[in-house]
Amino acid sequence: VAQSSRAGRRWPTVAGAVPMVAAAVITALVVLAGRFGDGLPRPAATPTLALVAVAVPLAVLGTILAVRALPRVDRATLTTGAQFANAAATATILLDPSLLASLVESRRWRRIGRVRSRRFLPGPGWWALLQADVRRLRRHPSAGLVWATLLGVQYAAALALPGLAGAAQVVFAYLAADRLTGGLRAVSRSPGLRRALGGSDALLRGIHVVVPAVGAGMWWLLTVPTVDPGPAWLAPTLALGVVAAAFRAGTRPPIDYGGATVNTPFGMVPVDLLRQGSRGPALLAVLVLVQLFLG
Repeated sequence: VAQSSRAGRRWPTVAGAVPMVAAAVITALVVLAGRFGDGLPRPAATPTLALVAVAVPLAVLGTILAVRALPRVDRATLTTGAQFANAAATATILLDPSLLASLVESRRWRRIGRVRSRRFLPGPGWWALLQADVRRLRRHPSAGLVWATLLGVQYAAALALPGLAGAAQVVFAYLAADRLTGGLRAVSRSPGLRRALGGSDALLRGIHVVVPAVGAGMWWLLTVPTVDPGPAWLAPTLALGVVAAAFRAGTRPPIDYGGATVNTPFGMVPVDLLRQGSRGPALLAVLVLVQLFLG
């Protein structure tokens, strides 16, 4: 139904945001229920019956509207959807999520189209690059929205599964920091951009890791009440490890498919390909194990 609508319509975007809003509301209700306990009113019907009562009519209505909208779906619309499908299939087969992420990123910036330009505050070159990275977040508001939503998810996870709250904090902190590494990924994956900006590669990557590091630090401090403190050195070490994992994931070079493979009883395993794809998440797994054993 959304594909059949005319260009410029706003309701498909709003419909796409509904699941995120619903998830945020449900998370808030879980947190409130955990805080207030029996003080909240009990629903008259079970959640399963309420879900069925809402979902079935919506499914029937959606099917009717979709059948009526089929004659309005043209070739251009199908081609646009095919780009995403092909990118998703290729990224899955080649184990390279950047193939799909690059398409989504380019289409997002093209959708913005025109922005209001403002002067940077005076200062050295690194100061201008840092301001540009901050402005990137303002023009990409979903990164901040996900960062804030993960705060509520962490509190809900601490109430639902208190034994795994520490591990969840590490994983969600990584996801929150990873959403802020757009500038770091752009600089790391484009040698031409680095040459145009000037300076060493280490300097450019160090400048663009400031925003993810600050975001991860703030997120970690806001979620400290959800976990047991543990040893005094554990929390700073895990927070720095999360930043390091996000940095490694953001600076991952293009995947090289000519690496070694190992013949196992289950078939050929591309060991080198798995090693390249686990850059960042592998360090995150180590941090989760450290938190589980020492937290």
